[in-house]
Amino acid sequence: MKRILIPLCLVLGSHFAIGQRSYQFNAEDRLFREGKELFSLKNYPGCTDKLEAYKKQSTDLELIQESDYMLVYAAFEQGREDTPDLLKNFLDTYPDTPHRDEVNYLIGCTHFSRGEYEKAVFWFKEANIDLLSLSTQEAYSFRLGYALLQTGERDEARGYFARIREIGTTYRDASTYYLAYIDYAEGRYDQALTEFSRLKDHPEFKEQSLYYITQIYFIRNQYDKVISSGESLLSAYPDSKNNTELYRLIGHSYYQNGDQEEAIRLLSKYVSSTEKPLRGDLYILGVCYFNKGNYNSAVNALKQTVAENDALTQNAYLYLGQSYLKLNEKNNARMAFELAATSTFDKQVQEVAMYNYALTIHETSFTGFGESVTIFEDFLNDFPNSKYADKVNDYLVEVYLTTKNYTAALNSINKIRRPSTKILEAKQNILFQLGTQYFTNTRMEEAIDYFGQAIALGSYDAKARSEAYFWRGESYYRSGNFERAASDYRSYLSSTTQRNTDMYALARYNLGYCYFKEKQYNEALASFREYLPLEKDNKAATLADAYNRIGDCLFYNRQFAAAEENYSRAANLLPESGDYAIFQKGFLMGLQKDYRGKISTMDQLVREFPESQYVDDALFEKGRSYVLLENYNAAATAFDALIRQFPQSSLARQAGLELGLLYYNSNQPQKSIAAYKEVIKNYPNSEEAKTAIQDMKSVYVDLNDVGSYASYVNSLGGSEQFEVNEQDSLTYLAAERLFTRGETEAARKSLVNYLQSFPKGAFVSDANFYLGSVAFAHKEYAEAKKYFTSVLESGNTKYRENALARKAEIEYLTKEYEAALESFKRLQSIAEGKENREAAKLGAMRCAQFLGRQNDALTAANELLKETKLSPEVQTEARYIRAKAYIGLKEESKALADLKELAKDTRTVQGAESKYLLAKVYFDGKELDKAEKELMNFIENGTPHAYWLARGFILLADVYITKGDDFQARQYLTSLQKNYKGSDDIAGMIEERLAKLKK
Repeated sequence: MKRILIPLCLVLGSHFAIGQRSYQFNAEDRLFREGKELFSLKNYPGCTDKLEAYKKQSTDLELIQESDYMLVYAAFEQGREDTPDLLKNFLDTYPDTPHRDEVNYLIGCTHFSRGEYEKAVFWFKEANIDLLSLSTQEAYSFRLGYALLQTGERDEARGYFARIREIGTTYRDASTYYLAYIDYAEGRYDQALTEFSRLKDHPEFKEQSLYYITQIYFIRNQYDKVISSGESLLSAYPDSKNNTELYRLIGHSYYQNGDQEEAIRLLSKYVSSTEKPLRGDLYILGVCYFNKGNYNSAVNALKQTVAENDALTQNAYLYLGQSYLKLNEKNNARMAFELAATSTFDKQVQEVAMYNYALTIHETSFTGFGESVTIFEDFLNDFPNSKYADKVNDYLVEVYLTTKNYTAALNSINKIRRPSTKILEAKQNILFQLGTQYFTNTRMEEAIDYFGQAIALGSYDAKARSEAYFWRGESYYRSGNFERAASDYRSYLSSTTQRNTDMYALARYNLGYCYFKEKQYNEALASFREYLPLEKDNKAATLADAYNRIGDCLFYNRQFAAAEENYSRAANLLPESGDYAIFQKGFLMGLQKDYRGKISTMDQLVREFPESQYVDDALFEKGRSYVLLENYNAAATAFDALIRQFPQSSLARQAGLELGLLYYNSNQPQKSIAAYKEVIKNYPNSEEAKTAIQDMKSVYVDLNDVGSYASYVNSLGGSEQFEVNEQDSLTYLAAERLFTRGETEAARKSLVNYLQSFPKGAFVSDANFYLGSVAFAHKEYAEAKKYFTSVLESGNTKYRENALARKAEIEYLTKEYEAALESFKRLQSIAEGKENREAAKLGAMRCAQFLGRQNDALTAANELLKETKLSPEVQTEARYIRAKAYIGLKEESKALADLKELAKDTRTVQGAESKYLLAKVYFDGKELDKAEKELMNFIENGTPHAYWLARGFILLADVYITKGDDFQARQYLTSLQKNYKGSDDIAGMIEERLAKLKK
């Protein structure tokens, strides 16, 4: 550092003394002399003009240099923008100038005035202070010290300020102030306080000195002095720029002294007067609001403090949780306690937070990702000696009984070596609930397993055990195991003590169906009759159906009058689905030889139920009745109508045979032959075609025209395809007998042998169908498809429907969705049985969805939903696919009805996704409050399908981001990040949103 010489007699001037040389001026130097005179008088514009004029006519290099010096100095004093460049050019032009130190100083001053302190320090240090005028040295020292202070070189700055304080005049008080500031900045508070105290009455430095004195009191925790000094400053300087910080210091001090009202007053002023309030003071403000019962304000303050991962955030989350509890926002409280509980900065805070977190989960029945069980376990593991431990043990038992995350609960219980009776009771209930959960999602094997475990556990929870029998019976029934289903229904009926319930009535009804499916008609009859008085709803579809089944049982027992009476009751109870009852009633009239009554009843069915699956049956039976009444014309009309309207029906083939026989008996041989030929043409290779060939032979014989018959048969490829020889028949029947006995491998060999021996045999279609069935049962789908395709290509209609159903199913299972869709559509057009018709619609709907054909999926779903007596599972799937199709077609409003219905049961995967999609539709439509409401309900009710719940959390965060509530959004995302265990796209979605929130 250059030596500083600042005499006590220093008088600071703004310009320098001009060179020491004595000049001898002549007349030619008059302009120079006048310019210099004006310069000494600080008339800078005047001197500039004179000196510029002088330079133009002078050749004296020494005086020109001196002129240039005075010109750049004048530019400096006038504050010209180009001063730094002029000064630097001067040095470049005159490198040996005696004014070098003065010019370096001037350059430093220009940068100093512009706040360019690093450059100022450089140029100041280029000047030798000893060579500056005495009037300049103190200003030089002060400005260099200040520039060093601004560039962080406090030690070096201190030396300059200290020297000025000792011997300076103009800058003595300012230097004292900056020395005090340096002491303050470096933590030497005693020295700083002494120095600031010397200046507290100085008019220029009073306010700032008192301000720093207040800061020092605050640092020393002298809160009374902070309040006294700070309040005085606020009163004396109401508009000071320091007041924001004073509000903070005084407010904090009031808080430390226990005066929270005053703390709120000052800290709220602090927060409102700064864009970025400090987290610690926001925390104190939030705590004060909480203690005063102003919980909304507490939340607003505290939620601004949780951006960092530290102890302050942990404490803030604990207070946030308590505040939310007071506001009855338990879901927000749960998340706040969770975030405090997962931080480890303060173990005491963590203990209290974890306990409160566990309680909020317990009280809100939150079932998101298993927290309701594991949090109590974690608490006992982390804080075994906690004062809350006994309460937590009691709560854990309650959680087992109320949780909806049954898998987590069961895993927890299974860890207990010696479970109490209460725990075992809870376990039995959980096993039952797991069974119903899997049942709801159509996973029958798992459902049966869990119901079985619940039953095997004993009678800790008698109600759960009893109902497990019922639902296991339902599971067996849906799986087609009617014998085991019946056994479980009987066990439920004998074990339950609640006999006046819908479930008890339904068990009787379902037991009747088990017997009915097993053709145990007497037992079925008794069970359906026991069901009737138990049904409370006189309009229930099951009640009408029970009367139909009672009628069927009586019919099989040949109690026709009683059967007819029950069919009538069914039709009266549920007229809109009374087609079956009307058909059966008419059929019974025929059995009792009331043919006219039968015809009238069949006409009623056709008239009232034109879309019924029994219309073709009704037309056929009507034609048969007219035949028995010998009204052949009317019979022919009925048969013709059947063939025309239902050409794919098996009854149409029989009707063709009936027409041929009818015309033959009424002595109309040509019409008879024409009718038989229609059957052969329309249904080649069918059993009816073979029968038509044989019957037509009799007609030609009566006409004595055997030659025409032979010619016709030969045109079809010879008679061998219509006549069965004995070896053909015996070979096939032997193979068929093996198949019906279940000896599938032996049957397969025999059937293949038959096809090789009789490639054009009478039973080729039968053999191909049975071989296809064997291959399908062994999951040899390519082989099975080949055989079923052969059946379809043969034209034989005997197995056409079932072969097509199997082919479509194979194509679906092997993901040949295009082909499967066409097969299902074809099946839908020819299916006579309810099961195949429903399966065709269901398959077509699923294929259309997989292919992304929204319109086809929509049509198929609508067709399927027209079916009566759809199982709840199929109805749910159809609604789901219809809703998805509407969304895919950008017609979200049409999807709302289905989404709302499906979202009622989030136990199913379709219900869980629909709940999410419903909220998404609201969100996309800018209905943010509706979206939020749906998602909060989703979170509160829970679902076993964690992925869709996680998507719900993310969508809820999006709702809050859109609303501008980043705090809430961050809470939900952070909570999800900590608790979601899936390895899918959820983590990426969370990270993406958290990154945006951070920005």
